[in-house]
Amino acid sequence: MTKLGSLQVVGILLGLVGGLVLSFDVPVIRAAGGTPWLLLLVRSLLPIPIYLVIWKTLPALHDTPRNPLRSITWVKVGIVYGLSQICFTTSVFNTSTANLVFILAFNPLLAALLAWWWIGEKPRPVTWLAIFCTIIGVAVIVSGGLRAGTWFGDFFALAAAITLALAITLSRKSGADMSMAPGLGGLVAAGFALPLVIAHYEPPQSWTWLIGNGLVLVPLASLCLAAAPRFISAPQAAIFYLLETVLAPIWVWLFFAETITLETMIGGAIVLASISVHTLWSLRRPRPQRAEAPMPA
Repeated sequence: MTKLGSLQVVGILLGLVGGLVLSFDVPVIRAAGGTPWLLLLVRSLLPIPIYLVIWKTLPALHDTPRNPLRSITWVKVGIVYGLSQICFTTSVFNTSTANLVFILAFNPLLAALLAWWWIGEKPRPVTWLAIFCTIIGVAVIVSGGLRAGTWFGDFFALAAAITLALAITLSRKSGADMSMAPGLGGLVAAGFALPLVIAHYEPPQSWTWLIGNGLVLVPLASLCLAAAPRFISAPQAAIFYLLETVLAPIWVWLFFAETITLETMIGGAIVLASISVHTLWSLRRPRPQRAEAPMPA
């Protein structure tokens, strides 16, 4: 395998691992309980020591600058990740889960458009087809629950999708290692959530599950997904976030014995097939590691 092919494999593996780990987030949160703002605060603060330890003691695992705050792009990416978390949590309060999931499914499309316009990474037809199929699959999954919702909640769901796509595209454009940037995003999100937690504090059902979520799942998923755009195109990196939409209902079904609908199985199969086919197709045409010399997605 060529060097470019190896880098492509690295990016895909990072996306797969990150998306798979992220898919366990929902059942663990269900087990932890607690208010959304407390969840946001704990899940934002607890990973920060993990990032610091990796940054200081394991330099072989990353290329983060010794002083990342001096990198304007790194700071921008971190802040945008934090804003995405704030927008996501706000939308949870104010719209239906089906609306939220469906709107977030447009993240790969937004990432493709931003990458095309901003850094000239024109997606190939197979990428557009994969994006279209994943949106159809998510629409099938949530078809029973889609409703008007509220404009306020839907607006923040769209803002969450846009900011996440922006963070991915900024990372791809820089060509640098942004795996630690979600740590700065955690500080931004925690600063927003802390006053709300103080004003409306309620303890979670299980601190053990909540702490485990913040110390293991969140940093591992964030590190992998934030690093992936360095090696693969922005829309391809964004598609792996949809693994949570597909797999989380399966884990909830296994762990909590909740009924899984036919729509979820059909839509999930469409999304998984789209991701699998696109991934295998992408491996046939390696692209540069850095986005400064982009090839078609």
